[in-house]
Amino acid sequence: RDFRGSGRGRGPSVNIVTIPLATPFEPRPIPKPKKEVKVSLSSIEVALIPFPTRKSYAKVGRPIRLFCNHYSASFDPNGVIFQYDFSLDGLAVKDIPRKKLMLVMTSLAEQNQKHLGKSKFAFDGRSIVYASPEFPFTEKNFTVKLVENEEETKKSQEFKVKLKRSGEKNLADLSKFMSGHTKDMPLDCINAMDVVLRMIPSIKLKPIGRNFYSPTSEYPLFGGAEVWLGHFQSLRLSQSGLNFNADLAASAFLKVVPLLDFVAQQLNFRDQASAIRSLQDSRGQAELGKIVKGLGITVIHRRTNRVYKISGISKQPASKTKIIGDDGKEGNTVSEYFRIKYQKSLQHPNLVMVQVGAVTKKNFLPMEFCMVAPGQKIGDSTRKLTERQTSDLIKIACRKPEERRSLVHTQLAGLMGELNSHSHQFGIEVKNTAITMTGRVLEPPMIKYGNSDEKPRNGSWNMVNKKFVTCGALDCWAVVSFCQERDIQKQGVERFAMALMQCARGLGLRVGMEKPPICLSSEYGRNYSSHDILKDITGKASKMAKGMKPQIVICIIPSKSVPDYAMIKRSSDTQLGLPSQCLLVKHALENKSQVLANILLKINAKLGGRNGVLKISPSLVPPLNNQPSIIFGADVHHPSPGSIRPSIVAVIASLDQHFARHAAVVRVQDSRKEVITDLQGIATTLLKLFFEENKTWPLNIIFLRDGASEGQFRQILKFEIRAMEDACKGIDPKYRPRITFITCQKRHHTRLFAVDERDCDRSGNVPSGTVVDTAICHPHEFDFFICSHSGLQGTSRPTKYTVLWDEIGFHPDELYKLIFEMCFMQARCTKAVSIPPAVYYAHLAAFRAQHFLKDEGSDRESSVSGKSNASSIDWTDKFSQVHNSLKNVMYFI
Repeated sequence: RDFRGSGRGRGPSVNIVTIPLATPFEPRPIPKPKKEVKVSLSSIEVALIPFPTRKSYAKVGRPIRLFCNHYSASFDPNGVIFQYDFSLDGLAVKDIPRKKLMLVMTSLAEQNQKHLGKSKFAFDGRSIVYASPEFPFTEKNFTVKLVENEEETKKSQEFKVKLKRSGEKNLADLSKFMSGHTKDMPLDCINAMDVVLRMIPSIKLKPIGRNFYSPTSEYPLFGGAEVWLGHFQSLRLSQSGLNFNADLAASAFLKVVPLLDFVAQQLNFRDQASAIRSLQDSRGQAELGKIVKGLGITVIHRRTNRVYKISGISKQPASKTKIIGDDGKEGNTVSEYFRIKYQKSLQHPNLVMVQVGAVTKKNFLPMEFCMVAPGQKIGDSTRKLTERQTSDLIKIACRKPEERRSLVHTQLAGLMGELNSHSHQFGIEVKNTAITMTGRVLEPPMIKYGNSDEKPRNGSWNMVNKKFVTCGALDCWAVVSFCQERDIQKQGVERFAMALMQCARGLGLRVGMEKPPICLSSEYGRNYSSHDILKDITGKASKMAKGMKPQIVICIIPSKSVPDYAMIKRSSDTQLGLPSQCLLVKHALENKSQVLANILLKINAKLGGRNGVLKISPSLVPPLNNQPSIIFGADVHHPSPGSIRPSIVAVIASLDQHFARHAAVVRVQDSRKEVITDLQGIATTLLKLFFEENKTWPLNIIFLRDGASEGQFRQILKFEIRAMEDACKGIDPKYRPRITFITCQKRHHTRLFAVDERDCDRSGNVPSGTVVDTAICHPHEFDFFICSHSGLQGTSRPTKYTVLWDEIGFHPDELYKLIFEMCFMQARCTKAVSIPPAVYYAHLAAFRAQHFLKDEGSDRESSVSGKSNASSIDWTDKFSQVHNSLKNVMYFI
């Protein structure tokens, strides 16, 4: 039997269902705007910062009938939800898993029903209980008994629970907000209702974060894993009222298999016997320790539902490890103990065991009596998906629109009856109808090239017989192969260089150096680093070009995951000060014209050229009106959970009035901090670069901010707008451009679908240019969705934009058009992308800057040492700044 496991296709076919649709939403007339009072961000409290209100709805573009994955919900405006604090005597709830706390609370209800009266409750899994009607007490103590081991009831746990009345949530506050009588969204009410609606799924399904999974073995993955499908759910307040947002969720979980099978899978052995043989020496045991540490297991030698966490492995096998009694004396060996106590003879007495619980307690279990515990998600801080598993997971989760909505609707259908029965007592009901609305589809812009114009269709176009608008020149360049000679020989590299030059000339680039220096990394000795090789080959190119500074180096690599890639980028971007362009060896061997053209899109941009521009520049149209304008894009890249590395900030700024050329500034800051600490200094640098290019200061600043959640909007706005203002004042006290600040969110769960199949694109998604600013948007504030790209596979995710500050004074249609048309300006492809290029480039620059950290050691430490190490490391000293020669070069694309 082969225990390694295997992935396969996308699993069983999906039963397509028809989603019932609600009556199409008709937006209410927008009231006449009140005169806005100028706000000083330096003096106002964060919570009181007002956001711009919506001026009108979209009128430009053809109408399209849409529905989405938001279900209609209703509430009783006279309803009251009562809140109680949940606490444990002598224990901190934060130290106890949510699953156990939920079990404590549900057991409390089962064991003390007469004390709770006719009330129904909902528990947030941590410290708050909601009830309706109110409990017949203000404060009460309970004793809850949990029996975890059916054979040994004497080991059951007792918890002393206190429930104490702490407030109430009046659902009338929702009505007041919807009618405009109050500006503050009653988030406490929505959160309470959200907890109520999550109660039944939390009991029936496997809850992880905001997702609920249904255990299944229909989607196996390689390496002893499987994919569970489930749903995400969230309650939102929008123009159409209360919405229940539900979306597909998919995650990888460990299969429930014998622990020895799991070990065989992880060590890539075909069977248990091979794995067991490998565990007889210290090397195999060291590998075992890494594989099983932190793993949850159950046991089969006795009846119990307890899950143990593995903390290590034993030094001796079961036949030699003796049990230490309470008196400190040695007793029987573990093998003898199991034979006497449970009448179980070990099949592998000479195999090391796993240690569970605290390291100091020396609790050991033979692996043959252990099973991998169910419901262990892969991808947390202790266990990561392999590249193959990630690829297979994406294939399974990537569903066509009709499949995605059918999977979600089917899972909800099995819950909705019980969910509504429970929530009805709280005055809440979720209906089985999807919200519908009328959207708009914008016309794509005309793209201008050097020799002709092109009109995109379905969000894409091609460059056949096209030349770049502004072309760079290959006057001093070099090519290096970092592959083994068996993968590509020097003649193959030379053929690639010739094909690249031929394609470059066709696109309009001037090729001044027709015989660039070419080398294989294998020609250098082992003592030569990637940096040494790049320095040598570019030095040869410079010498051949009579001292000219090298413009770019082309690097052929076996895969992007090899260490050479990071070292190449660190060397070229921070030490040598010239752009590099990497490509996979398979592309260098094939020399396909389409692939070469795509590579040259990046090369031309890195050489300072413009591939294509909008025929009508966005800076010419209202409200920018041909005034000098700049677009900023900003993102903060955070390290993975458990990492001690810093967060990386990337801010991008346009340098021309076509919004085609951009510059980047990257910085490190405190780990997981979202507000950009040094934005004033970064903005000053980028504004000065704009001045150097244009000999004038921008009068309009459009700041596109990615990565921020709704709860962070006001804090980010307060500090980052002030930083931008201070940057302008630092340049000149009288310099005060108009600033518009917009957030871009891709991490949301709203999906749009066309009611009429004839309105879909070829992938079954809504067409490129779809705009929605009614029904599912904020009742008063200025937010909207744009699906600017055309679907390739799966279900398209629109980008949500929220205007937080608008001194430029955009009319909605003007802003929708500007954002949509900018999405056609991405230099890396000939397709409209999902977010404006400045934001897209900020992602790329932040990701690239990970390679600029000099620390190449372990990314993780223990939870204790990690915190101390993180606070003691000066990451600014360990971060290599981008070379000054690349300050206005698009090295990051």
